[in-house]
Amino acid sequence: MRILVLLMVFLVSQPLLARDVYKWVTSDGEVIYSENYQPGAERIRVRDEQKKSLLNTDQLEAQAAGEAGGDYTDFEIVQPANNETIRSGDSSVSVGISLTPPLAEGHEIYLYVDGTKLKSAIKTTQLVLQNLVRGNHTLKAELQDGEGTVLRESPSISFNLRQEALE
Repeated sequence: MRILVLLMVFLVSQPLLARDVYKWVTSDGEVIYSENYQPGAERIRVRDEQKKSLLNTDQLEAQAAGEAGGDYTDFEIVQPANNETIRSGDSSVSVGISLTPPLAEGHEIYLYVDGTKLKSAIKTTQLVLQNLVRGNHTLKAELQDGEGTVLRESPSISFNLRQEALE
């Protein structure tokens, strides 16, 4: 009986739970909001109450512009940092893309690793590249509409992948 009561309490309380959004400022002074953590980002609690988000006006305007296929004001690879050295025992690298406004319906992001385009488009601004070989690598992202027209290209970044030292 206690388990049933606890289960009911848990299910009823789910809509009351808040989620985290992270806010950070780029080197150009632009404020970025994302559900994905970035080093140095400030955590902001956001609650959804009957589909009404407690988002600020700038975010709502950016989201509306993105859904309407508006112009993208920011598109760059923010993780890894340019010229960063990454130590990874499993040869994986986390990639983060800053995109303002959010990706519009029908638009896709393509990632180029060492000049080679990944086979499938990505619909998220966070991903993990796996099975990279040690050494220097380059990344570039391309934003395309549904017809394959390139809307934006990110600046190319370089990073160096090293294996973690074995102890």
